[in-house]
Amino acid sequence: MNDFALSQAPLIVGFAVLMFLASFRHSRKENASASIALVALGLTAWLMWVKLPPGAEYFGGAIRVTLAGKLLAWLCLAFTAMAMLLSEGYLEKVRIHPADWRMVVLAMGLGMTSLCLAGDLATLFVAYELVSIPSYVLAGFNHRDPRSNEAGMKYLLLGVFTSVLFLLGISFLYGATGEIDLIAIRDSLLRAAENGAVADLTLAKLSLAFILGALLFKVGAAPFHAWIPDVYQGSNMASLGIISSPVKVAVFGMMAMLLWGPYLALAEIWKPALLIAALASAVLGNLQAMLQTNLKRLIAYSAVVNAGFILLCIFLDSVPATVFYLGVYGITTLGAWAALMAMGTRNADVDEIADLAGMGKRRKWLALGFTVILLSYAGIPPTAGFAAKFGMALEALKPEAALPRTALFVVSVSVIAGLVSFYYYFQIVRAMWLQAPPRNAGEVGCPGQGWNYALALVLSLAGIIALGLLMRLPG
Repeated sequence: MNDFALSQAPLIVGFAVLMFLASFRHSRKENASASIALVALGLTAWLMWVKLPPGAEYFGGAIRVTLAGKLLAWLCLAFTAMAMLLSEGYLEKVRIHPADWRMVVLAMGLGMTSLCLAGDLATLFVAYELVSIPSYVLAGFNHRDPRSNEAGMKYLLLGVFTSVLFLLGISFLYGATGEIDLIAIRDSLLRAAENGAVADLTLAKLSLAFILGALLFKVGAAPFHAWIPDVYQGSNMASLGIISSPVKVAVFGMMAMLLWGPYLALAEIWKPALLIAALASAVLGNLQAMLQTNLKRLIAYSAVVNAGFILLCIFLDSVPATVFYLGVYGITTLGAWAALMAMGTRNADVDEIADLAGMGKRRKWLALGFTVILLSYAGIPPTAGFAAKFGMALEALKPEAALPRTALFVVSVSVIAGLVSFYYYFQIVRAMWLQAPPRNAGEVGCPGQGWNYALALVLSLAGIIALGLLMRLPG
């Protein structure tokens, strides 16, 4: 057994054990599913960290370890474990069988790690589907809730269409180069660009259009973002912890790997496309977020805005800025879900901004933690959100970047449009601290059902403060 297979073995064994436990309905053994899943994720993260050195290749190059890919894979596992922690107690509240849900998440964990370390087209597509299909399942997992059914169906139908686009893109890319190895494809396209091989480059450009469209949909970047508020609103918060954090890290990592690698020769095409998507995400995401009163929809449009900033990091060819921003966004988003889960009652989640009225008086420390998370979303110093946005802007202003005026314009608009976010984040802060509690205050924001919400929120806040104060962006 090679080291990569060894590192993934805990996920496979954990999946098999949970499948066995899932057959024992109403059994106390099912309550152990969280511990089993966390141990599997922890062992995989540890084995990947110590056993997979950068530069190593496995299965004939199907898996290729890079430092950036290894960091992103580790972040995916860490964020998945944090989301798994949040699911304890919450799944029973929304009437979801814990072992079933966690079994799906472990399968997705295997796909996310493979996606970050894929070395050829076959592995890339299998890993992409191993992330996508469980995502559709998680979005519609609560079959008793009509909103969950709607969210899962919308995500499935649109996701299948984008999977077809992704597969078409891979097919055209193979047709253009005759290679499936990503490094060989990069070298082949660079030679074609030097030699003026028009036919090969035309096929490669078609493949780029298909793949880029599929990935922009998957990360929720404008103008392919229409699905994201509906799916967020209909999904339960435990599933959103997976869909909105580790999945985003894995797919953005794959996008960066493809654009900086196989499609390096076509940078004059994909870089303007990223600028357009980043500009649209900044403008549309912020303007549409201003109209929201539903908390999940507001966070969904916030995800669109942050997707624009991550696209700018990829445009700048900055590995440190991209990895740093993905890490900051992932931990901030999980902290937001932890706070909202803790604010819910034992029978229902908080849904509207108005549900948080007076939370600062009834749950002071919880409201304070959520306020810090919102400040990080808005990019207020000294939070990690500010450090991530500042790091992107710093990379753009470096003399060696030599950005054209169009790119500087998009960066400026993105930063300025971010000021609009102060308005809708402040609506939440105002509700918590400045509005009077509703008459049924005893039914809103009752104490959390477990220690896990508090622990996840503390870990998120520690990361936000530490990354904002202590970390300096490399490079």
